[in-house]
Amino acid sequence: MPKSIDEFDWASTPLGPVDSWSPALLTTYQILMGTGFAACATWGAEQTLLYNAAYIPFLGARHPGALGQPIDVVWREVWDDIRPLIKQALDGERVYLEDLPLVVERWGAPEETYWTFSYSPLRDGERIMGMLDIAIETTGRVKAERHRQLLVEESGHRVKNTLALVQSVARQSLKDVADRESVDRFEERLLALARAQQALQKSSGHGGDLGEVISLALSHLTSERVELSGSPVVLSPRVAQAVSLVIHELATNAFKYGALSVAEGGVAVHWDVADSRLVLTWIERGGPEVIAPKKNGFGSKLLRRGLTGEGAAELSYDPEGFRAAFSTTLASLQED
Repeated sequence: MPKSIDEFDWASTPLGPVDSWSPALLTTYQILMGTGFAACATWGAEQTLLYNAAYIPFLGARHPGALGQPIDVVWREVWDDIRPLIKQALDGERVYLEDLPLVVERWGAPEETYWTFSYSPLRDGERIMGMLDIAIETTGRVKAERHRQLLVEESGHRVKNTLALVQSVARQSLKDVADRESVDRFEERLLALARAQQALQKSSGHGGDLGEVISLALSHLTSERVELSGSPVVLSPRVAQAVSLVIHELATNAFKYGALSVAEGGVAVHWDVADSRLVLTWIERGGPEVIAPKKNGFGSKLLRRGLTGEGAAELSYDPEGFRAAFSTTLASLQED
C-alpha cells in the first residue's frame, strides 16, 4: 500500500484521527484497502473521499491531493453527471451503470472516458453515512468496439459498391445476350449477396444470425406465405453469404415454378439444432405438381453444395411439393 494512503493524516480532515473512527468507518476503510478492485468511498456530512491503491490511476494528477477531500471537489468537472447517481446511493438505493461516458481531466486536459461501476450506500447503524464505489474503466474496450464498428461499416459500404459495380458491368457486358432469364438470375444472385452483407453489417462483422439471413434473402421475393421457425444460430460471414444464395435460389424457384407461383401455395422453413448439428428443411405445399428439372444447371449445383458449400443436401421432387433438407455441423457454420 502506498505510504501516501497508509500513513495519511486523517486528523486534518472532517473524519478526524483514525483512533476516533466508528467501527463502521473502520470496517469501510479495511474493505477498501483489502480489495484488489479499484474502489473509493465517501463518508460524513462533507462526503470525504477515501480510496485504495487500485483507484489511483483513475485520479491521475489529483493523487495524493484527493485524499480526504470532498468528492464534489475532487470530481468537480463531472459532478453534474455523477451527483444524481451519488444522491441515489445516499438515499439508500444501489446504483449500477455500464459504460457511462464522462469527460474527465486527470492530467490537466479533457479526456473522453467510459466507466462501469456500482454505488452502494454505507451505513453506521440506521444512518446512511456515505457510499461505496466499485469501478472499472472501460474506455479502451468501448473505443476499440467503436473503431471496429466503423471499420465494419466502411467494409460493408465498399462491398456494396463493389457489388453495384459488378452489376453495372454485367448489365453492359450481357446486354446482347439472348437468354435474358439467365441474366436476370445472375443479377438476382448479386442482390442476394448484398442482402447477406446487410445482415453481417448489422452484427458488426461477427457473423449473421441464420434467421435474419433467411428473412433478408426472402424479403424481395415472398410475402406472408413463408413460415420461418428455428432457434438463433450464428453464421460466419462466409457461410452467411452461402446460405443467402441457397435460400434465394429456393425462393426464386418456388416463386417461378413451385408453391409460391400460385395464391394457395406456401413454404415452411424450419431449422433445428441437436447433437452439435444443424438440420434445415424447406418444404413447399399447395403448389402445382412438381416436375424434376431435366438439366442440372448452376442453381441445382448450388443447392446440392448445401449451406456451407460442402454438400450434405437432399432434394426431393415429390409431386405434392418440393422438399430440401440440409445438414451440417455447428462448427462448420462458423468457419471463415
